[in-house]
Amino acid sequence: MLTALTAILLSAFYILQTPVCIAFCARAGNAASAALGVRPFSADMALRAARRRLDKAPRPRRGGKPPARLVWAIARRLLPHARLERLSVRGELGLRDAAVTALCAGAATALTRAVGAATGARVTVCLRPDFQTTCLRGEVFGIVSLRVGHIMLAVCGGILENSGRLRYGKTPH
Repeated sequence: MLTALTAILLSAFYILQTPVCIAFCARAGNAASAALGVRPFSADMALRAARRRLDKAPRPRRGGKPPARLVWAIARRLLPHARLERLSVRGELGLRDAAVTALCAGAATALTRAVGAATGARVTVCLRPDFQTTCLRGEVFGIVSLRVGHIMLAVCGGILENSGRLRYGKTPH
């Protein structure tokens, strides 16, 4: 009996520690679009899924949207546990004034590098300024890693907070 309980507890521990990789991919150009890919363990497979989803036509949404307060309550609990693993920015930027183009391209590069330095993520930036035409074309993608246990706790906490808000009309303290 003790062996079975130990095996169950050990299995639950390993399931809660399973990493989930969430890849995001966004493109700007003729038509802006964005996609997510989620896979356990493998970040590269999640990124491939996001890119495949980005290339396909958008599918119709099923069901209704969750309440914004619930999503915010869950996201607020997940952010401290999220780990940015990779961030990449590629594209062209061109504005009417060459000086403003250079400043914006430099600021975007500096901001991306600062995010990488703050989070310890692997960052690549290839942002080319286009001084001749007005354009904004490019792609931003990245990979965020979370644990299943953190996701479960954040969802439960968000649901409890949102139900308290609905019941009493205010945020529980």
